Amino acid sequence: MDIGLFENIFYNLIHTGKVITSLGLDGNLHHYFADHINWFIFPISIIYYFFPYIEILLILQALILSFPILIFPYFENQKSYHLIYPLLYALFLPIYWIHIFDFHPEVLWIPLFFLFYLFWKKQSKIWILFFLLSLLTKEETSFVWIVFSYLQRKMYPKESLFITMISVMYFIIAIGLLILFQDEFQTNSPAHLERYKDPFTALSNFHLFPYLILFLSLPFLFLNFKHQLMYCLFPYLIYSILSKFEVNKTPFTHHSFITIPIVFLSYIEIVENLDENRKKIVLRISLLISIFLFLFYGPISKSYSYRKEFMNRSVSNSDYLTLRKLLPNESIVSNIPQYLSNRKEIQLYLPNQTYSADYYVRYRWGKESSDQNPPSDYQLQSFVENHIQIFIRKKID
Repeated sequence: MDIGLFENIFYNLIHTGKVITSLGLDGNLHHYFADHINWFIFPISIIYYFFPYIEILLILQALILSFPILIFPYFENQKSYHLIYPLLYALFLPIYWIHIFDFHPEVLWIPLFFLFYLFWKKQSKIWILFFLLSLLTKEETSFVWIVFSYLQRKMYPKESLFITMISVMYFIIAIGLLILFQDEFQTNSPAHLERYKDPFTALSNFHLFPYLILFLSLPFLFLNFKHQLMYCLFPYLIYSILSKFEVNKTPFTHHSFITIPIVFLSYIEIVENLDENRKKIVLRISLLISIFLFLFYGPISKSYSYRKEFMNRSVSNSDYLTLRKLLPNESIVSNIPQYLSNRKEIQLYLPNQTYSADYYVRYRWGKESSDQNPPSDYQLQSFVENHIQIFIRKKID
């Protein structure tokens, strides 16, 4: 669903200059900055302007997620940095799951943090650039930087103070923007505040955390937990535990994006401090585990969905092409709005709501019955291959 939401945002940003989507919460018009603060949607919209296709967003995200493979050799001129760490990264399953779980611009955090840490270790002032850029990816990254600055306060007091001040100020600004746009476009509480209003439900899903920790750390033999950099993920752990949404507690969604570079760098620094023999043994075991996980749980197995019966429902290629070209320039409400791309107004169908769209498009899954009632103010117009139903708004006499 999110890839349809972001494409709709880019379409509206290009054509209206507004960061809005008609695929909002509760089927309402929604400003993206009432949800998250990510400034990279503006440069990405320029790419979408020249290549207005969903595929371009996925290709861009794949390149972003893959880019750290090119960064590792610049850390050290050793075989492990040139071959083994890039290979471990390429086999790391949470990266694939992030990509499969739609498009999200905050994944830019991953290469930006790697670049920050590269220049930080080299004591190059360029780290400031990548620190500032990484802050712009999502408001919650401020928590990582506040903890990071605390960890570095004794060795780099001035730099730590700078990171803390900028991070705190940016977080306050981000919260202010979220409240501002939430008040303008939503009548209920902010989307992400809603996640923390039911702590009992949140704790009832605590059993999902072992899977998160397992898939994030098993390839690294849990050695990453020996490095102090892992403390940077403490805020992520807290707000994930307190969230009542399952997606915050599994490794199968984009929500684990913030952990990727920190887990990797923690593992690398621990391994590089081992003696040569132990280092070779640890790296070989990590590679074997990564290859095993990749083969049995990765793209080949197609077992990457945390909720298969819902997330893996797919539309055939021919249906996708049909839907994509269906009713161009018309306003549509649909149970599969993410497939009706590149248009100004496209809404998610939710029962018991009224819609202003001219058409209602319903897609039937498999053996699903066709006798479900459409919205009361729409009437059947036509079928496409018997499982794509097109309803038109009734004319008012």
